[in-house]
Amino acid sequence: MEVDYKKKIKICEKLGADKFQKVVFKVEGLKYKVLKKCFPNFIKHYDKSCDKKKDKALKKAETEQERKKIINYYRHQKMMMRKELNREQNRNYHLDPNKPTEILHYLNWNKKVHKKGMIKNAVLIPILGVASGLGFWPAIPLLAMEVGSLFINFQCVNIQNCNIYRFKQKEETMKKLEERRTKRNIEQYKDAASVVSKAMDKTEDIPSLSQIIDGIKTPEEAEQLKKLIQNTLAANQQAHAQNKANLGGGKK
Repeated sequence: MEVDYKKKIKICEKLGADKFQKVVFKVEGLKYKVLKKCFPNFIKHYDKSCDKKKDKALKKAETEQERKKIINYYRHQKMMMRKELNREQNRNYHLDPNKPTEILHYLNWNKKVHKKGMIKNAVLIPILGVASGLGFWPAIPLLAMEVGSLFINFQCVNIQNCNIYRFKQKEETMKKLEERRTKRNIEQYKDAASVVSKAMDKTEDIPSLSQIIDGIKTPEEAEQLKKLIQNTLAANQQAHAQNKANLGGGKK
């Protein structure tokens, strides 16, 4: 039976998906401004947290394949956090043009987080409601907070449902687009990718730019790496322009 995604999207929109997503984008913009201004060492602390989790997981690894999988997972998490911070965009709300199908994983992950939040709200609200009714006044502000949290969690689930349905509408197109982009990027940056890969093989962490540059052996590798860096910076600038538009500071 074919799913009517248009109908499902309309229901999500009537429940406030598009309106609340604008609020989410404004909060997102504020979040990164606060992070960069008030927590300049955020990445350092995030890396330390990843390293602790990685070391704990590595102690349980029984094979070299498991070790590599763990190392690559936490290195990927560090890289994704840097990408989020540089672009000032949460991965679960913004599509990567080079990996458009990746968004589905993050949409479902974020949806699960907020569904768990709704379950917690559903448990606490009746308890706090009874406590308030019995005259336990400190429960009243807690009840108000849980009701507000329930609304936010519901709207976030609604947004992600809407985005999932929109993705499903265009899933085949997205897959073909990703295949073309991947093929093009391999052709454009295969030498640069080889340099980066070799640098990663020498460390469990993210290799520094100087470590990557030290591995360059040919002019072709140098030129490709330069183009890769330029395109990455351009993508970051484009993301910032999109953020400005989302916040109402640019053309829509």
